[in-house]
Amino acid sequence: MDILKKNASKKEKRYRISQHQLYLVLPDVWRKLKRANKIDKKYRPVARRIAWISYLTRPLQVLQNSLNRRALKNITFEDQPPLFILGHWRSGTTFLHYTLSKDRQFAYLCNYQNFAFNIALLSRKGLRAISRLWFPEKRPQDNIKMSPYYPAEEEQPFTTISTRSGMHSFFFPRNRMYFDKYNIFKGINAREKRLWQRDYRWLLRNISLYMENKPLLLKNPHNTGRVRELLELFPNAKFIFLHREPYTTFLSTLHLWDTVVRTQFFQEVSDEEIREMVIYMFRETLRKYLDERDLIPEGNLIEVPYTELDADPLGTVKKIYKELGIPGYKEAEPYILKHLEKVRDYKKNVFRELDQDLKKRIYRELKFYFDAFGYEQ
Repeated sequence: MDILKKNASKKEKRYRISQHQLYLVLPDVWRKLKRANKIDKKYRPVARRIAWISYLTRPLQVLQNSLNRRALKNITFEDQPPLFILGHWRSGTTFLHYTLSKDRQFAYLCNYQNFAFNIALLSRKGLRAISRLWFPEKRPQDNIKMSPYYPAEEEQPFTTISTRSGMHSFFFPRNRMYFDKYNIFKGINAREKRLWQRDYRWLLRNISLYMENKPLLLKNPHNTGRVRELLELFPNAKFIFLHREPYTTFLSTLHLWDTVVRTQFFQEVSDEEIREMVIYMFRETLRKYLDERDLIPEGNLIEVPYTELDADPLGTVKKIYKELGIPGYKEAEPYILKHLEKVRDYKKNVFRELDQDLKKRIYRELKFYFDAFGYEQ
């Protein structure tokens, strides 16, 4: 982690996250998480704050569920299967998500609904406008602009409605069980899997209802190892898989943990333990994706190199629409072009070279991934 600390700027430190993703967690979910995991002493004030806010907003959570229960149950995805953007963390998935979200035919989880998921359906405008005060101008890990209206990853609110999220291993980093069971479905029984699918479908119904039942555009790195399980839910779903040079991806993922994931911890772990966790998740996520990608029906998957997206984003988007048979490109193109013009001068993070021992380790652990996409050692 020293690599990252040496590169951290004063500007990045100013944008460190002060809120916790679980502030509006359902009380029952929070009780179960606390029973299953030890919370270290330094994090207990945050844990008490989460409990207090969760119980304080419980009447609003109940009201939202009561008002929308019937409408949510009536939502199906048979005629409008989701479009999933897959890829390991820091592979360009956010850039593609932001770009495709400019196509007005799509629905997506916005940052406001993400943060206030269990009460967001009560106010689509008023609370969303107020929520601007809570959001930093840019994401701390990469300086990408933020707003309550911008797209977000659905795994984040999933942690507030279910104990079956792989992201809970980000909060409780000494407990890898969440990642193993609910990201790569290792050591999971049939009942646990059914409950995960039930909870995930409920999550997507909430997003769909908030966005007036348009087709869902979803970006979630946690889904990269869930191809089989997603196809069981949505057999006709379409998938975009982004891949990036592994050494840069690894360094950028460490940077993500240092600037964002650390702020969400309830347990203390060493820099070495974080590095081992990142390597493990990298290897197991991509191995499961490669094992299962052939399950996707022909014409429903496109694999895109990050270099291609970076060099020619508009051409890459056109290719995605064409190969996946997505209608409406001509109508969306003006909005996509306008967005690409706005972000044309964006500066990516620059990292120091990996030391040779760690570089050799990454190649050894991920040789299958280097080989699958032709990356050089």
